[in-house]
Amino acid sequence: MRVDRHWSEKKLEEMIERDWRIFKEDFNISYKGSKIPRPMRSWIESKLGPELLRAVEKAGYKTPSPIQMATILLGLQQRDMIGVAETGSGKIAAFVLPMLTYITRLPPITEENEAEGPYAVVMSPTSELAQQIEDETVKFAHYLGIKVVSIVGGQSIEEQGIKIRQECEVVIAK
Repeated sequence: MRVDRHWSEKKLEEMIERDWRIFKEDFNISYKGSKIPRPMRSWIESKLGPELLRAVEKAGYKTPSPIQMATILLGLQQRDMIGVAETGSGKIAAFVLPMLTYITRLPPITEENEAEGPYAVVMSPTSELAQQIEDETVKFAHYLGIKVVSIVGGQSIEEQGIKIRQECEVVIAK
């Protein structure tokens, strides 16, 4: 008699379709679309670079949240998506980590190529959310040498212009 093991006891290559269905049910992950990669079960399976994985570890992220499991591999494929999850569930890291991975493949912004940047502009509907996005992005970008600036209301246009011209790769704006 063959006893099937739970998905959590299996290596990635041992997972069968039934395991993936149970995994997605366990974490309430659902998708609509085509050619969607299977979710990642751990940070090691995330395909993030070693520097970013170290940053994730230093930030205290032990295991990915369901929204991160479901979306990071999609983000790394530069696919469009809409992710829905509760407040505090890790949505910011779910899009920031693939964004930073993409930026690490580009030349750093310097005086010589500053007209090429920034490489990413993140728009936020509120100043508070812009601050949260900036804090989370800086938490990881710091380890990669990627400069992040935030542009929100209440600052002079001159100050904001100076910030953007400081050779930054990422701008968070409200």
